[in-house]
Amino acid sequence: FNAVVLFSLVLRQMTLPTGLGQAFFTRFQTLSPVDLASAAPLVAAFSDFDNSPEAWARWDKVSFRDMCRQFLVTDRMYKEAFEPMILTGLFAPGEQCSAAAAMGMAYFFVL
Repeated sequence: FNAVVLFSLVLRQMTLPTGLGQAFFTRFQTLSPVDLASAAPLVAAFSDFDNSPEAWARWDKVSFRDMCRQFLVTDRMYKEAFEPMILTGLFAPGEQCSAAAAMGMAYFFVL
């Protein structure tokens, strides 16, 4: 794992809503534009996950890793960006965490 991540803290930059600002201003130096773009379809999953019991029931059946595969996130994007976040936030690899738990964690810490 040798990803280099830069995040600009310059206050003069335009402001964007949480999540969009992080996606726009964070620079993953080792990920290609294709890798970065592969994460965009996850917006659909996050939009569907409204923290309701029904959403938990839907997304708790699939692992976070499998959800990323279903939404065609590249392996490199997963390994260099998402897996470290899941390991840090949920203390387990994405294969062992439900998509619901991962999205719930992301809402709490990121969004």
